[in-house]
Amino acid sequence: MEIAELRQSEARDRRALENHLKPVIAAPPEYLPVNRKGLHPYMALNRVLVVAFSNERVSISLPSDDRRWFVLWAAAERLPEVDAVALWNWYTNRNGFAGVAAWLMARDVSAFNPSAPPPMTEAKAIMIEAGMSTAESVLVEMMRGRQGPFAQGVIGSPFHVVCDRVQGSGAAPPGVKIVQGALFHAFREAGWLDMGLIHSRDFNSKKHIFVAPELVSMTRSEMRRTVA
Repeated sequence: MEIAELRQSEARDRRALENHLKPVIAAPPEYLPVNRKGLHPYMALNRVLVVAFSNERVSISLPSDDRRWFVLWAAAERLPEVDAVALWNWYTNRNGFAGVAAWLMARDVSAFNPSAPPPMTEAKAIMIEAGMSTAESVLVEMMRGRQGPFAQGVIGSPFHVVCDRVQGSGAAPPGVKIVQGALFHAFREAGWLDMGLIHSRDFNSKKHIFVAPELVSMTRSEMRRTVA
């Protein structure tokens, strides 16, 4: 499957597209539904290899723990027409296609591990960082810098209160609404860990707690006491 121009202008659309492509890009699922117009659908073995191209740095939104996409960016300028004609003549008149195929067939790929995550490239890091919404970027920056309500490295529910505190701090640009969906995505991107519902001997009421990665060794009682 070749996608000639992968592009979505809005962050929510980029994330929706990324989720929509997930089952196509990698198995499982081992089978994909094929819906034929006017005929019964059937399941086909997932043998799809997706290659996508784009002229946009941020054509899709990817999470930091993505294991599906290998991202490369070429900074080359548009090929001059005389060079493009020469390249195409090499392909068609001087066995260029056969030369490329021979080079690929001779390449040693015995060490390739299809189950390993793709390498993190600079292009992918930029796509991950720039693919976040404005609210998510603000929250991630505050979490990493231990600013505002995230200063202690431990935060607990109710999370609409956390959103209100961030909104009231003036950290978000005018017109940007801090919502819980952005908050939970920012936790993931900043590497904060979901500790679930926690209570302690001193605090019987349970709170849903997230903690910065360097503080994960804290006891659950200490976490609960911090967000009391």
